[in-house]
Amino acid sequence: MEEIKKMAANEFCCSSTAHQVRDFYLNVQEVAEQAREFYAHDVGMNDNDFTAMLFFDGCFLLQFMTMVALDRGPQKLWKMPQLSENWMQRISRDILLVENQIPWVVLEALMRLKHVLVDRYIADTISNFDVKGAKPQVDCEGADKYQPFHLLDLVRHRQIGPFRSRMVAVAHEAEAPRPILNISSALELAEVGVHITAGKTARLSDMAVGKKNPLFGNLWLPPVYLSELTMSLLINMAAFEMLQGGTSDADYGASSYMQIMAVLMNREDDVRELRAKHILYPVFSDQETLGFFKSVCPYLRKGGQYDRVLQRLSNYQQDRMVRITLHKFVYNNLKYLLTSGSAFGLLIPILRAVLSLKDANRSAPGAPPRAL
Repeated sequence: MEEIKKMAANEFCCSSTAHQVRDFYLNVQEVAEQAREFYAHDVGMNDNDFTAMLFFDGCFLLQFMTMVALDRGPQKLWKMPQLSENWMQRISRDILLVENQIPWVVLEALMRLKHVLVDRYIADTISNFDVKGAKPQVDCEGADKYQPFHLLDLVRHRQIGPFRSRMVAVAHEAEAPRPILNISSALELAEVGVHITAGKTARLSDMAVGKKNPLFGNLWLPPVYLSELTMSLLINMAAFEMLQGGTSDADYGASSYMQIMAVLMNREDDVRELRAKHILYPVFSDQETLGFFKSVCPYLRKGGQYDRVLQRLSNYQQDRMVRITLHKFVYNNLKYLLTSGSAFGLLIPILRAVLSLKDANRSAPGAPPRAL
């Protein structure tokens, strides 16, 4: 691998540029001391060895990004050996592991002498989450002015995306938060009349709770393609969020997404429900997908997006207890109701449910009346 890195450095520095290899090396040397501050412990290298490591690793990363951004191009244009698809996938995963990150100041120092299609590479990378898997058709250079710590941070920032305004404000938001009811699965939401709907993008912030119509609620979730690469990305983005810390929604976007998905999955039937709703497109089995979310989430922060989604789902249930009871009855007995043909037999248990709820409301001391 070290030989390939040296070949990549030569390819990056010498192709399509008027600068010499030494010019690139000197640029890295200028920021080496600053880059050392990004490492939590002593790397055990003197200045020369440390600068050389940054130089070769940085050149290799930027050359690989160039190959991906240009879809590798004709083989004759590359002096590096042609990499197999398996190697490309392994490198794509490894360069985005949180422990393999190169300080962004090093990449900036190299890119001052050679332009790299960073935004196109990132668009290609996050398209792995997209169900359609379409390659980016245009370059979005300079899409924002976000200053990342490293490549993983920039990929995470672009993948999470801006937080949506669809999280419609409700009257209770001006009040003190109410206790959050236990929400145990995607199937339970279907029982209480909350429809799960795929959002328009696979960006992790594309989550919201609102009214589908006067009778039903709606939970929008991003449709995500789950592969070995995207699962690895999710874990490493969430791990970086834990290491970095923060207070805003954007600081825990990946963690909030994974925590919400874990809440909605308690058994394989829930995974199948999310498949049927076009929320998850996993390449693994239902059991493996369930195990992935359940095994990781106990170690992650929840984040503001997670708290807000669960609070609004809980508010929906508390405000519509009578409707939800009726919906549960119809939902769980629909097959019987369609085949029994007895309208009178249907009305009796419904009326009993309504009366029991009204009696409970009257008997509760200080309980406010609930609108149907």
